[in-house]
Amino acid sequence: MLRVNGLVDRPRGYDVETLQDMGTPDESAAGVVVAVRSLIEAARPRTAATHVTAFSADGAYSASIPLTDAMALGEVHAGSDEGESILRLRVPGGMTLCWNVKGLGLLRVTAGPEPDSLPEILTH
Repeated sequence: MLRVNGLVDRPRGYDVETLQDMGTPDESAAGVVVAVRSLIEAARPRTAATHVTAFSADGAYSASIPLTDAMALGEVHAGSDEGESILRLRVPGGMTLCWNVKGLGLLRVTAGPEPDSLPEILTH
């Protein structure tokens, strides 16, 4: 489940099946790609919103991204691996690879950046 909340008028929740229905085929992997823009716009961000913080579903990782970058570049990749649903945020062309979040569970729209977290062992 992917939730979109924070400084929005219409918090939303999307299961993998709904994201797969919304997305376009992901040519690099089995699954689909959904533009972050469409998810944020559906939630109706408030005027004060400047950032979106992406959290892994387990809460172990977060990355705060300027809203303009997330809306212009952000992609949610939805698929499955061995029967398990997988959500991943990718920000191609983003300022840092740290904006890419595996196991995505939440996009929180905020006024200003929130602290980023880093795992003990970096994967890139």
